[in-house]
Amino acid sequence: MVSKGCLYYMYKKLKKRDFNAVLEYLPYFKDKTNSFYTIEKGNFNDPFRYGSKVYQFLDTLQKHDFIIVFDHPSWQPEAFKYIENPKLLKSADILTLRKLLTLHTRKERFCSGHLASVIDTGHLVKIFERLKELKTNLKD
Repeated sequence: MVSKGCLYYMYKKLKKRDFNAVLEYLPYFKDKTNSFYTIEKGNFNDPFRYGSKVYQFLDTLQKHDFIIVFDHPSWQPEAFKYIENPKLLKSADILTLRKLLTLHTRKERFCSGHLASVIDTGHLVKIFERLKELKTNLKD
């Protein structure tokens, strides 16, 4: 059994440039006038079509090691605490934020529209805002 503390060190340590690459998308997701997705009528399996910038964001998460390998299905109850009570994000550490981003990305694969919900509710922007706070404490 690996403790939470040891698990943290199994993942690549993020640098300011990793945070910066992801945080470049904050203004985009904050601007509710943007069209983040469309819903394809008649497609009942996977009706959500995301804009190219959303796909670029997902690619950036992967390239900058924000997406991590862990048992995200069993972590869902913990993740929902952060969704239901956004104030918890104010004290979330980087590992928790990486887990949330990973879970939301993976969940979209099996639940079309999950990512749209995370965007629409402002949860993704709240994750960004916490990332921005944590970035100020980094040395690069």
